[in-house]
Amino acid sequence: MLNILMVNFPAEGHVNPTIGMTQAFAARGDQVHYITTEKYKDRLEAVGATVHLHTDLIRTASIDSSTPAGLSAFMNIHIQTSMDILAITKQLSESTDFDFVFYDRFGAGELVRDYLKIPGIASSPSFLISKNRMATNLFRSNGKEPFQLDEQATTSLQLMKERFGVAPKDMVQFMNNTGALNVVYTSRYFQPDADSFGEENLFIGPSFPERKGENSFPLDALQDKKVLYISMGTVLDHVEDFFNTCIEAFSDFEGIIVIAAGEKADFTKINPAPEHFIISPYVPQLEVLRHSDVFITHGGMNSVNEGIHFNVPLVVLPQDKDQPMVAQRLTELQAGYRITKDQINVQSLRDAVDEVMSNAAYKEGVQKINDSFQQSGGTEEALAKIDAYLQDKLV
Repeated sequence: MLNILMVNFPAEGHVNPTIGMTQAFAARGDQVHYITTEKYKDRLEAVGATVHLHTDLIRTASIDSSTPAGLSAFMNIHIQTSMDILAITKQLSESTDFDFVFYDRFGAGELVRDYLKIPGIASSPSFLISKNRMATNLFRSNGKEPFQLDEQATTSLQLMKERFGVAPKDMVQFMNNTGALNVVYTSRYFQPDADSFGEENLFIGPSFPERKGENSFPLDALQDKKVLYISMGTVLDHVEDFFNTCIEAFSDFEGIIVIAAGEKADFTKINPAPEHFIISPYVPQLEVLRHSDVFITHGGMNSVNEGIHFNVPLVVLPQDKDQPMVAQRLTELQAGYRITKDQINVQSLRDAVDEVMSNAAYKEGVQKINDSFQQSGGTEEALAKIDAYLQDKLV
C-alpha cells in the first residue's frame, strides 16, 4: 500500500482526466489524499480519495491572460493557490509519510515535490508542449514589453520561500510542471510531434469513469433525435453573444440543440430560444455526448477527448491556451472542422455543422483517434511504470 498525495489545478479540464488514475490507485488499496476545491470533492471521494480542500480562487475569476494585467492576475492566483496547497501539504506531512506526489502540469506540483523531498509524477491533461514554446505562447505580451511580476506576486513568492523553503525556478513552471514520469491522457498518434517526446512520457489515453452526483437533465428528450451539443467549457466569460448566434443559426435545426451555458453565463442576456433548444448552466456532458451527432466545442482537451470517445464529429472554435493546437491537430487528422474566432457567425456555424454531418470522413477521422485511445496502455500501464520507477529508486 502506498501513501499518495495528489495536487491539481482546480478546473474541470485538469481534475476530470485524473479521476481514472485516482480510482486505479484507490482500487488496489493505496491511500490517496487529494488536495482540491469544494467543486470536485464529491466526484473524487466517490472513487476512493480522501479530499482536502483549499479556497477556490479560479472559479469566479474573470481573467484575460492575453493582456499583461490579465496574465498578472492569473499568476497571482497560481501563487496564492500554491501557498494554500503547500500549507495543507505541511499539515498532512506531519501525520503521513507520502511515497510520491502525483501532480498536474498546472499549479503547485513541483513546489510540493520539492517541499516534501519525495519523487514526483506529473500528469498532463493536454498535449505535451516544450518549455520554450510554452514560455513564448504565454509570456509574449502581444510582442511588447516582456512580462514582469507585479508587487503582489513578488511579495507572495518571498513569503513562500520564507514559510516553506521552496520557490519556482521561473514563472513557466506554474504551467509546465514535469516529473520523473509524465502521465499523458492521450495517445502517441494524437500527440503532435510525438517522436520528440521520450519514453518517460506515458501516453495512456483518456479514461471516463462514471461521475457520481444528482442529475435532473432531461436525457429522455434526446432519444431517437438528431442532437447538436454546444459547449464552450467552464472558464470562458462573455459567451452570451455566441449562444445568441447559435440560437439564430440553428432555429430551424431538425433535432435537439443542447447548450451547456456554464455557471458564469448571464441568462438575462441570452435570447429566447425555440422549443427544440435545451439551455442549462450544467449539462452531464458524457451522457449528452452519448446521444450527440455533432459537438461544437472550444477545443479544450478534456471536451475533445470525451467527444472522440463517443465518436462524435467536432466543430472546433479555439479561443486560447492549448485550444488552437488541439484544433490544428484535429484538422490534420480530419476529425474536426475549425472556425477561427474572427470567423464565427450564423452562416459559418451552419456550414460547419452541415459539413461534418454530411461528410463521412470526419466520423472516420474521429474513429481512428478513438482506436488509438483504445490501444494505449490505460491506467494499468501507468501503475506498472510508476511502481517500477519507485522500485528502482529504492534499490
